[in-house]
Amino acid sequence: MAFNLFGKKEDPADNAFIDRAYVSTLAKMNACVELAKKHPGYLFISWFSDTARKFKEFFRQQGIDESRVTEVLYVNTPMLLHKTPVFVEHHPLHGREMDLIKNWEAKKIIVFSALDEPLFKHFGSDKVIPLMKMLGMKEDEAIEHSMVSKSIIKGQEKIASLVSLEQSAHSQEEWMERNIKN
Repeated sequence: MAFNLFGKKEDPADNAFIDRAYVSTLAKMNACVELAKKHPGYLFISWFSDTARKFKEFFRQQGIDESRVTEVLYVNTPMLLHKTPVFVEHHPLHGREMDLIKNWEAKKIIVFSALDEPLFKHFGSDKVIPLMKMLGMKEDEAIEHSMVSKSIIKGQEKIASLVSLEQSAHSQEEWMERNIKN
């Protein structure tokens, strides 16, 4: 059906994430730094150790306390007390994200992504980036819309259907290589 106009209406509460997608990882990192400067109570969470390392280094270079960046492995309920969680990347499996946040108090969680990340490249973002730039999208502008969030979830579900036994990894790229057989 065209745009699902006549189908079941989705409850906006179905998606706990507010996606902000940038053209590049550098733009995403800069946006996270700006958010960190404005909101000292935000905690920036990565799914992969390589991402955490890069963000910690970038925060340090910008004069922001690197302890505001952590890996999912180290997140616990006391750590989130009086903090607002923000993800600096998506996990390739939506189920993993939902399992993690199911008992969190936060109702909507911001997730920063970049079109040049392996998750997006898997679905052809290399072809979309030049188009976005041609249409006038600036490097520091975010794409933020519920349709983007729904598309990401659908992509994650497609990936989940390809994974039989998940193997851990240090980066999103390594995770995609280990778990998705092309």
